[in-house]
Amino acid sequence: MRNLDILAAESGEHVRVLLCREEQSYVVSCQHFRMPYPVASDLLAELQPVPAETYSVFVLDEDITNRQRDGRNRKLDLIAPLLEDACIYDKSHRNEVVRQIAAEHGIARRTVLQYLWRYWVYQSKNALLPAERPAPEQHELTADEKAIRWALNKYYYTPQRQSLQTAYKMMLRAKYCDTHGTLKPEYPTFWQFRYFFRKNRDPISETISRQGLKAYQRNHRPFTGSVCDYAHTIGVYMTDATIADIYIVSRLSRKPIGRPVIYTMVDAYSRLITGVYVGLEGGQYALRLLLQNTFTDKVSFCHQHGIDIDPQDWPSHHLPTKIMTDRGSEFISGPLENLCESYHIEIENLPAYRPDLKGVVEKLFDLVQSAYKPLLKGKGVIESDTQERGAPDYRRQGTLDLEQFTAVVLRCVLFYNAKSVQTGFTRTPAMIESNTPPLAASIWSFCDTQDDCPVHEATDKKLLYTLLPRAEGKITQRGLEIFGLRFSNCTFKKRFVAAGLGGRETVQVAYAPECMDTVWLYENGTYSAFDLVQKSYLGKSLAEIADAQQQEKVERTDWKKQELQAQLDLMSDIQAIADRSERTTPDRSNISKQIQRNRSTARKQESVSLMDLLTEQQEDDFDAR
Repeated sequence: MRNLDILAAESGEHVRVLLCREEQSYVVSCQHFRMPYPVASDLLAELQPVPAETYSVFVLDEDITNRQRDGRNRKLDLIAPLLEDACIYDKSHRNEVVRQIAAEHGIARRTVLQYLWRYWVYQSKNALLPAERPAPEQHELTADEKAIRWALNKYYYTPQRQSLQTAYKMMLRAKYCDTHGTLKPEYPTFWQFRYFFRKNRDPISETISRQGLKAYQRNHRPFTGSVCDYAHTIGVYMTDATIADIYIVSRLSRKPIGRPVIYTMVDAYSRLITGVYVGLEGGQYALRLLLQNTFTDKVSFCHQHGIDIDPQDWPSHHLPTKIMTDRGSEFISGPLENLCESYHIEIENLPAYRPDLKGVVEKLFDLVQSAYKPLLKGKGVIESDTQERGAPDYRRQGTLDLEQFTAVVLRCVLFYNAKSVQTGFTRTPAMIESNTPPLAASIWSFCDTQDDCPVHEATDKKLLYTLLPRAEGKITQRGLEIFGLRFSNCTFKKRFVAAGLGGRETVQVAYAPECMDTVWLYENGTYSAFDLVQKSYLGKSLAEIADAQQQEKVERTDWKKQELQAQLDLMSDIQAIADRSERTTPDRSNISKQIQRNRSTARKQESVSLMDLLTEQQEDDFDAR
């Protein structure tokens, strides 16, 4: 234990040793305004030391204003006569010196002691620095100010978003009119009302009270963070969906079918689009297909849409560590929940109407749509004047089908992943050393090669099948039937025959709606592939097949109506012939004897009629034969 050591007592109080002696030492409390007092030295030796920086004041001299410096020096000069050991242990001597200083400078004795106590505690002249801006004095509000504050709280700081003028007039009517509604002679002016408002204005409270907390958090809160605050490497995915600003048509009938939905999965750190789904369905159905695409090799996926790429153009087919979404309810039931539990994927559910919390994927939609919209004007793209009178009907302008629009989106995704410079991304020293460009695909590939990379490839085929949507199918004598389609597998011939003898069998079938060439029968934890029998539907999506089936149904209804009319016409013709025959038929008594004679006569008449139809040359040939 030495002079100026800071010690912690069992009560939690901190004391500084001002004068250390063998038997008795003098200390001063660091937390309570109190003059030095004696303590047995052996007791002090048992106390725990406190770091000196706990009570240090470090201020650069250039950071001190002249006013502060003068105030500090003035206080130091006041207590200079007290900075001797006698003033520590001799109370009467200390009080006498303090009395003289107070009388000489005209200040209170307690003020002098407070300056001295602060110096003893912090052992620095900077502890005497005055505050640069003392807190403003609070004054009692006048009656007019109270009325103004009441009016602002009641009429202005509300979701109704009344103007200041309206709030001012409402205040006058409520506070400054008599029972007949006549304005009193004395009342605050609007200038006074506005001055009080501006003087006491709190922009945060104003925004929240008038626009709501969500609007403040979404549009007005300080954006001081970065995506790297929660994603230090690849593996944290963000997902969201939007309705595309374009109308498309059916590939078969070329009739409008509405606007497609785009689901995307984006890696938060690298900004790489790891998965995409373009279709007509949403909800958990679309999420399953999005995840299925996320874990799929992108080279083969793009090849299915007529696009050839290199693996480094779209290198992701990995399992994430976390998925951030505002559609958490769609992940907490059914196969998606089981999938996340089995592969240890954390789901972070974000609050609704907070796109700022997943700004990476939100901005992506703007980038993708801004890439294709200028080039597809007049082909179904929705313009900003869609609600204006006289605007064209964009539904009638659609020319792209779902397959063509999917190819357009994939082209935009490939550009964004492999060629678009990620502005705002700060490369690490290792990236700079390896000359990794700030491109999403390059950043992903770099992180994937690091030892601490948390993602791994999705190599389990069963995982991809599990994410496919399922429906009930029937095993029949004609094969596996689902959605009005027939599928076959040569190893199931016996079951097809058994179904014909014993009746249909209900089974679970997984299918890929973007192409129905193959479906998978799910039984006992295994998947068996079945191929499409109707070759006219090869390469078609389920939506296109359903559209074709609906069109076929409508046309078949027309054909059936025509067939029915033809049957009625046939019946009328037959009935007319029958009616004529009754009028020319003679008496049928003794009918059995007349049949042979009548038959012989009819045959001769038929032969004569046939001869009348032959040409002369045909008669010669007939006679020759």
